[in-house]
Amino acid sequence: MIEIKDVMKSFENKNVLNHLNVTISSGSIFGLIGPNGAGKSTLLYLLNGISKCDEGSILFDGKDVYENPDVKKDILFISDDPYYFHFATIDEMKDFYLTFYPQFNLETYQHYVDLFRLPQNKPLKDYSKGMKRQAAIILAVSSHPQYLLLDETFDGLDPVMRNFVKKLICDDVLERGASAIITSHSLRELEDICDQLALL
Repeated sequence: MIEIKDVMKSFENKNVLNHLNVTISSGSIFGLIGPNGAGKSTLLYLLNGISKCDEGSILFDGKDVYENPDVKKDILFISDDPYYFHFATIDEMKDFYLTFYPQFNLETYQHYVDLFRLPQNKPLKDYSKGMKRQAAIILAVSSHPQYLLLDETFDGLDPVMRNFVKKLICDDVLERGASAIITSHSLRELEDICDQLALL
């Protein structure tokens, strides 16, 4: 369970999150809807322990996430602009993920790489935007995190691939009892996949 308790966060005297309180159940998909600049990405950075709350706390099963490697090892965050080493292939990024997520499932990885027909020897920088997004989702799901944080997950995906990725996320949550938090500026993108929705 994730507990967001009275969280406040400001940047240069601009209040981005103001006394935010949310409880997210384990084994669920939580959708966070809001326009650009509403604080969705800021909240994900706080949830991932990259940034620190100005006030309040964020607890994963009762443990504070900030500067806590024991909690962070169960979290995987995909930003709206997924990061890759500049000349890395998806296989090289798989080896990198294996370093931090020893539970990484190689069979799951290969199954989805083959299914999505992603070239394994081509640098990710040469992938299309949609292919980069697919690669990020494959690496994330194969890592088997307990908490999956996804920022604007469906950007760059065509409607068919968008539905396929939704099913992939749902299946992962159902099979493993994991939790996913997905942000979007569009309610329509998330209304058919989430157990809970919140407007920010």
